[in-house]
Parts: sequence; C-alpha cells; structure tokens
Amino acid sequence: MRRWILTLLLGCGLAMSAGAQDADSDPQAVVRETTREVLAALETHREEIQGDPRAVYRYVADLVLPRFDFELMSRFVLGRHWQDASADQQQRFVEEFRRLLVRTYGTSLSEYSGQEVEFPAARTEGQGKRVSVPTEVVQDKGPNIPVDYKLYRNESGAWKVFDVVIDGVSLVQNYRSSFGTDVSRNGLDALIERLAKRNAERGVPGSDD
Repeated sequence: MRRWILTLLLGCGLAMSAGAQDADSDPQAVVRETTREVLAALETHREEIQGDPRAVYRYVADLVLPRFDFELMSRFVLGRHWQDASADQQQRFVEEFRRLLVRTYGTSLSEYSGQEVEFPAARTEGQGKRVSVPTEVVQDKGPNIPVDYKLYRNESGAWKVFDVVIDGVSLVQNYRSSFGTDVSRNGLDALIERLAKRNAERGVPGSDD
C-alpha cells in the first residue's frame, strides 16, 4: 500500500499547468514539466499539507482532475455493470469514483518525502491516438518504481488520462476487480453508497463544493 501511496502522488504533475498547456503539446513534455512544478509546490507547502489533510483534497481536486477522463475510467472500472446501470447510477458512480481518487491522491500528497522522477521515452499506441508516458520514481533504497500514464487525445484535441499503471499494476483493472465483486454480491447502489459514506467521512469535497 505504501508503494501505491508514494507513486500515485506523481499524477498530480499531470494537471498543474493544464490550462496553460497547448492541447497539441507533446504529452511527455507536459508530464515532465508539470510534474516538476507540482513537486516544487509540495516542497513549498509541506507544512500546510501535513497540518490540514482536508485542505489537501481541494488542492488535489483543483490540480489533478482536469487531466482525467473520469467517465471513461468509470466505464472501464464497471465493465458490463456500466451498461446495466441507469443514467442516475452512472452519474453517481462517476462522482464518487472521482472523490475516491481525490482521497487517494490527497493521502499521497501528505506522504511525499522528496522522491525524484525520471522520464524514459514515451510510447505511442493505437495509431497515435493513445500514448503511454512512463516515469520512474527514484528510491534511495531499492529499485526505481515505474509509473506509466495512459493518455488518449479526445475530440477537442486535449490529452486525457484514462489509466495509471504502477509497477505493472493497472489502477483501472485493480478497481475493476474489487468493485466487480462488490457489485455482483450487493448491487451497484450499495457500492455507490459505501463510497459516498467513506468519502464524506474523510471530508472529500464534491464537484459542487
């Protein structure tokens, strides 16, 4: 779990300059520059982050979310259950899944302890419509941890993240496995309610907050 926490935080680097970056920019260049900016910001605001976890959630929501396609990720995570869900269930799941990742990234921020990041060459996929941007988290002790960001270019030309692969483990597939079991046993509404309860208990803001 600690390995997930230490590496998930690097996703924050995808969004710091989302508004300022050209939609046609090289996705690896965007990841490299914005990761650098976010890590610098974490150092600057270390005391604030350690002292107020709930403030971290809003910080993450402002910086990370613009680069992720949560509806597409939700479709992948729910798999066949997405097609069986009503429009209201789909909307509520997307919202609570978004808040779950805010909570996860918020925890990541509070765990950051100065790790550096390296950037191997990016790999294009799907006839250039998708790209895998690899990074490696440098550890003082032990091997580097590979973190690959899966992005696609949407209809407006912007690059959006639809998966993060950490040390060979897909974030989407990981949640698909655990959530799929929950939905099969207890139904989608029960899963949504459980996520909503945990998100509320942790003080994670909603999209309208």
